[in-house]
Amino acid sequence: MNLLVCRWDRVTLRALLDRGARVTLVYDEWEAANRAIDPELIARVDRHYVIRSFDALDEMAQLAVDIRSAGVKIDRVLSLSEFSQFSAAYLATLLGLPQPAVEKSVLMRDKRAMKDRARQAGITCARYVSLSTADVEGSVRRVTDQLGFPVVVKPAAGLGSVATSLVSEPEELAGILRAAGNETVAQFLIAEEPIDGDEYHVDAIWENGKAQILGVSRYLRPRMTVTTPGRDNGSILLPREPEQELYAEVEELHERINAAFDITDDITHLEIFRRADGRLWFSEIATRFAGGAIPESFGPLGADLRELWVEAIMGAGAEPLSLRTPPYPYIGWINLAPAEPGLIVKEPSDEEIAAFPYVLDTIRSRPAGFEIGELHPSVWCLLLVLGADSEEQFRERAAELEAALLPSYEMGPVTA
Repeated sequence: MNLLVCRWDRVTLRALLDRGARVTLVYDEWEAANRAIDPELIARVDRHYVIRSFDALDEMAQLAVDIRSAGVKIDRVLSLSEFSQFSAAYLATLLGLPQPAVEKSVLMRDKRAMKDRARQAGITCARYVSLSTADVEGSVRRVTDQLGFPVVVKPAAGLGSVATSLVSEPEELAGILRAAGNETVAQFLIAEEPIDGDEYHVDAIWENGKAQILGVSRYLRPRMTVTTPGRDNGSILLPREPEQELYAEVEELHERINAAFDITDDITHLEIFRRADGRLWFSEIATRFAGGAIPESFGPLGADLRELWVEAIMGAGAEPLSLRTPPYPYIGWINLAPAEPGLIVKEPSDEEIAAFPYVLDTIRSRPAGFEIGELHPSVWCLLLVLGADSEEQFRERAAELEAALLPSYEMGPVTA
């Protein structure tokens, strides 16, 4: 199978190559400078391109023509991140492939289009107002008239909780809009009513419209309430057996979401809320694997979620992929990170982590030597996968790890 892969991800790329895929790889200059690009893996791909930006249509068009000129017949385009969704769909269109479709990429990226489609399909979600930095006063007035305050404000085509804030008054919203724009180019944001209750994420692999893998996880706390990336920042993968009712509800909701968004052969990351009235509310969905250590949390059950996705892509068939019994009924992950920006000088050591036998995996996303600018909930630094016998015990162990390991971080000034 000939695959065009957009963005660098070591686990996915290695799994594809080990299963015999022929890969054309595309990643950008930022990744080249900031990711640990493995030269051995690069040597195994058929060809690779380093581009300025996945948002540059001229580069995407030239890249597609170069692939066609080389006589390469691409069977499938894979987008490994949020920021390559638009370009992956554009490339697929230029290469004569029906998926991922351009319209679908817009629905997956632009939260306004996403909520419009969900509401048209009768799926319960938060009300929203579209904001433009070119019309600050009008945007603020529409929010005041249609939603009131507080509201959650985020980029219309943003990523997760990055640049997301809870805004309590009109003056604050006006300030955010002025700061986000400039004199010549309008930026679009979205304001939506806050949703209370427990927040969950659902991660699934779909082939021919059938779920090969589906896991429901509860965040330790709703993402909007995470005030520092190193505390209460993670989730618990809930076992199906004691949560059969929840799984049944989620699967019914996911069927309606899949129908609305034409999801048939994808990996998905869905976020939902259980509100006080007991109903599930749709928040967002993405056709990509999740961030944090969510993919690695499936490891104790058999394999990293990205490896399971590759197994489905390369021909696992319609039967559900087999998983094994994990060492603990409750598996999940937490993120440990500094409480201030700067240069990471020192981080928790392997020896310190080894003192906690329930830690099952360690992922150093931003190790010592990495510079951190702005802090937000998706600043992944030291990701730990851990197990527990109950959800209560998981939370206790997460708190224990935070108390023991966070003091090991030492920060220095950012270099010039």
